[in-house]
Amino acid sequence: MITPFDLHRQTLTPSRSLLRLSALGCVLAALAGCASDTGDDQPSSGGTGGSENPTTSASSTTGAGAGASTSASGTGGSGPGTSTSTSTSSGSDTGTGGDPTSGAGGSGGDPGDGGGGAGAGTGAGGSPVTCDLATSFKWKSGPPVINPKSAAGRNFVSIKDPTIVFHDGKYHVFATVYDTAGNGGWSSVYLNFTDFSQAASAQQHHMANWPTGGTVAPQVFFFRPHNKWYLIYQWNGRYSTNDDISNVNGWSRPQALLKGEPGQMGNTLGALDFWNICDDKNCHLFFSRDDGKLYRSKVSIDKFPAFDGYETVMTAPSAGLLFEASNVYKVDGTNKYLLLVEAFDNSPRFFRSWTSESIDGPWAPLADTKQKPFAGPANVTFEGGKWSDDISHGEMVRSGSDERMTINACNMQFLYQGRDPNAGGAYERLPYKLGLITLEK
Repeated sequence: MITPFDLHRQTLTPSRSLLRLSALGCVLAALAGCASDTGDDQPSSGGTGGSENPTTSASSTTGAGAGASTSASGTGGSGPGTSTSTSTSSGSDTGTGGDPTSGAGGSGGDPGDGGGGAGAGTGAGGSPVTCDLATSFKWKSGPPVINPKSAAGRNFVSIKDPTIVFHDGKYHVFATVYDTAGNGGWSSVYLNFTDFSQAASAQQHHMANWPTGGTVAPQVFFFRPHNKWYLIYQWNGRYSTNDDISNVNGWSRPQALLKGEPGQMGNTLGALDFWNICDDKNCHLFFSRDDGKLYRSKVSIDKFPAFDGYETVMTAPSAGLLFEASNVYKVDGTNKYLLLVEAFDNSPRFFRSWTSESIDGPWAPLADTKQKPFAGPANVTFEGGKWSDDISHGEMVRSGSDERMTINACNMQFLYQGRDPNAGGAYERLPYKLGLITLEK
């Protein structure tokens, strides 16, 4: 979202008849409960693109370990299209929900009592309630939930690019800030709170003097194979690890994230806004360059995070239609992955969306236009007065905390950056704040 220049196994969905039988069984068996969340891996299906799709999809792989790739022209779609290319490997996510670090099951909520988080509760026998992903979206936003709080001797004029995870009864947020005091510039903060009503009063810990240094445009998740928390960030792509997400002094010094990472080439920026998601077999690192393309590197899960090389996933007709801030999630209880990318089209910022049965693609348009976005001015209403036109760089409130990046479509919330539309001046000084949109049911 910030540039130097404008400074996971598929779960089969039961048929209605099976659901009726399952429900009857639950009634007859009462206390015994029932479960309906099993399934096998499923290959990906086709369908990508849009009405303005280029006729070819350029795919490039550099370095070793990015995997062979094949390109395919997009077909179908309703809005400003994108062409897609996809790696030949496949694999789907396993499991959904819960907090793996504590061993608690479910689809979000506070491990132990089922409260909080982004879960939608549980059904008979304690099975997580899941929903299919909607095809159109209407959101509500309240006032900003997090404003910049300057540390001693600092002057933070914005807070943006949030990453959020619910763990051990708390929301944990890392975000970018811009400091106008002295030689400040871009850096980052960390905060935690038990409920969004407490977010505004939560202490913001400035990270500039942490072992990580400034962690711009961060993403945080628990990587189960290593039993560690990972924080990935820019510039360049880097990562740090921690045994305890709430230990502000526990983060390791930065390590390089992507071998062969592209640098600036003319007007095309270097890699930014990194996003990792893993399925059963591989981890996938998405990133942008503000050039109308979405990029990805891939490594086997046993070699994470040794990413090496990259390929082009999508190409849009204009740079603004595939801009920055890509997010990829696994939808609980389904075989779907959801891809979000921030965009603009002679307009305030909004998010386009696609779905696929594999992180490898192909990606089919879901809500991908300015008029019918995943989230944007066209489908977000404000309670208590509109304070932002932009629905910009942010992250879904996840149902889990690990590398599978799961979300529950029954209860969707998105923490985003927005700003006063009347504010002007240099980009880095724009007064961004963090808001929360909730999907209307």
